[in-house]
Amino acid sequence: METPEKAVTTETYDSVVVATPLANADIKLAVSGLPQGLKRPMQRTIATFINGVLKDLVPGSRNPNDIFTTRGADGVFSSIGNKGKADKDFNYKIFSKRNLTQDELDDLFEKINDVRVVDWEAYPKYSVDKDLPSFSIADGLYYLNSIESAGSAIEMSAIGAKNVALLVYQHFTGASNPKDMYTMCLKKKTRVSDMKDEL
Repeated sequence: METPEKAVTTETYDSVVVATPLANADIKLAVSGLPQGLKRPMQRTIATFINGVLKDLVPGSRNPNDIFTTRGADGVFSSIGNKGKADKDFNYKIFSKRNLTQDELDDLFEKINDVRVVDWEAYPKYSVDKDLPSFSIADGLYYLNSIESAGSAIEMSAIGAKNVALLVYQHFTGASNPKDMYTMCLKKKTRVSDMKDEL
């Protein structure tokens, strides 16, 4: 491990879980098959927060709380969410791939009191045209984010965390089937982290 002072220190652990996307991290591991040093481009997302009154955009009915579109880059917005009543009118959040023009906002809203824009790199752009790395990348070394290349979302991290927890338990106990351990936890109504005396 390299410290900020560039000194190299060594620590010994029974297991290590890497819980960050390696492609965008400055972590070097001497393990083959990992996405190291390949900075992924980020997905730019524009969040426009508006206080005002939305026009009727859904023909023949009132607007739902959330409006989504599947139109790609040529669409004006990806989603519009009604965030509730405010002191003045309503608050809305619009996600789009680019900054919206005043004309586009005027087409969407019958009244605009306030506009605030947050332009950010929301998440890495991923593709699934290659094999995903394994959760177990070396003996006792686990990569929680290996599944993230299939889709970047907190739910994917939860799936990765569950798989890695089962693999760490298997590593500690020598259990041949980590699914048995998960079933045992459900029967006992306990969490894996509470099973210290069994590890």
